[in-house]
Amino acid sequence: MTGVIASDARGARRAPLIVTEDVDLLDDLLRLCAAAGVRPEVGHGVPEGRGCWEAAPLVLVGDDAAGRLRGVTRRRGVVLVGRDQDDSGVWKRAVEIGADHVLMLPDGEQWLMDRIADVVEGVGRPATTVGVIGGRGGAGASTLA
Repeated sequence: MTGVIASDARGARRAPLIVTEDVDLLDDLLRLCAAAGVRPEVGHGVPEGRGCWEAAPLVLVGDDAAGRLRGVTRRRGVVLVGRDQDDSGVWKRAVEIGADHVLMLPDGEQWLMDRIADVVEGVGRPATTVGVIGGRGGAGASTLA
């Protein structure tokens, strides 16, 4: 798979980490990453060491791997990804691993692809925003805006 290996100004990698052993789910997640233009890091079991788990800006955990990740360090940016819309136990597993979001494919593909693209692009520079409100008619707010 070709793709960008994005990094920020400090040289830290800005690519998601995928943790799953479900081949079909992995295929879908790799396809979404490719569409967003990034090559993710893939782990098939519990991430060894804390480095890749804590350094990844976004972690996509397959529902099949959630049970093995119960003891990992809590962090932001964890998305539990599954396929079974009728599985009510997914919410319990999401809480156990500290997931920010629970996502079911294929319904959540667009949201996930947007989230992956946001990770690749990074946060933009802060900008000044100016709002113009006219206090009464003829104040010139429409012309200025």
